[in-house]
Amino acid sequence: MAELVPPTPGQVLSTPVEQISLLEKCAIVPALLATLCTVAYAAVTAPFRGETGTRTFREHVTYTALRTAVQRLTTRQLQFISEPFSKIYETWCKDNGYQPEFVTLKSGCKAFWMGDHRSAKYIVVYYHGGGFSLDGEDTHIKFYHEVQTTLKESGIPVAFLFLEYTLVPHATYPTQIREAVEAVSYVMTELKRPASDIILGGDSAGGNMCLAVLSHLTHPSNDFPELKLAEGDKLKAILCVAPWVHFGAQWESSQRNIHKDFVSAYAGEMWARTYLGGKKSDYYTEAVEAPADWWKDAKVEQILCTVGSDELLVDCISAWVKKYKSVNPEGITYVIGAYEAHIMPIMNVRFGLTKETEQGAAIKSWMKARL
Repeated sequence: MAELVPPTPGQVLSTPVEQISLLEKCAIVPALLATLCTVAYAAVTAPFRGETGTRTFREHVTYTALRTAVQRLTTRQLQFISEPFSKIYETWCKDNGYQPEFVTLKSGCKAFWMGDHRSAKYIVVYYHGGGFSLDGEDTHIKFYHEVQTTLKESGIPVAFLFLEYTLVPHATYPTQIREAVEAVSYVMTELKRPASDIILGGDSAGGNMCLAVLSHLTHPSNDFPELKLAEGDKLKAILCVAPWVHFGAQWESSQRNIHKDFVSAYAGEMWARTYLGGKKSDYYTEAVEAPADWWKDAKVEQILCTVGSDELLVDCISAWVKKYKSVNPEGITYVIGAYEAHIMPIMNVRFGLTKETEQGAAIKSWMKARL
């Protein structure tokens, strides 16, 4: 049985901190210096970026820094210099006067609560993004705490269960989807909540996980734990922010937005290859590859999918939405945020921007209206 447990001091939760060699540690410094040099060059050349670049100088420099850092540093190095999601959560709780509340699932995978699930009308099971390689950040917690507060003010109490799933290279597909399914099963079996009280949420790779769970509900796979719904029951909703529906870079937006987004085709292809771990891709890993009929009678009442117009992924996400909508005409709302890059509702917090994104506003208004 899953149980609520407090973390012990220094406890490592789902994904262990990567123990890297001294050579790898030393290589971090020149990688960061190279990133700074690239950023300096970007700052100098920013006035000449033209229409193919970002709208602002700040975006141009910041996005260049992010793309370069991911290319210069390995996944092991990035995990080494980052804090585990659980540690970030503990710090956030301490700073905001909340008591941390962790869940240990049967597999040993960890999750943690934001909000009181005992009194919440709905439970949001949330999967963070990061290419299955990077941990969740405080920006996830801060943005969705803002969403939670907005809903509470409208009389809709919602609790978030953030899953700290195992990152690669510690495990590869289908481990992450198994853990995603297990989190939903925990809410249904241990908390005795019907599927109609459950919302799945995720950004980027987390959105990929949402759609994999939905596929499993409609087309059960032996690769994942059994997840049965009551006859005629459906999940209340799915919230996908820039879901990673395809691992390739052959879409036109992959070239059109190459200098407008802070993610790169290089990072995407590297992370996808590592995630699959030599296995063949399928409809559970790349949702856009599934035929439209695959999504017929999907076991969810409604979906909100958001994406930025300046994302590499916008074309493949639009293609998936078109397929889904062809068999579920009233079952999906699609919002494209003008001039917004990857997962901007969440990254806006990281960049310290106060102006609300189009996607962020859509998430709040859609949830208030639909819940």
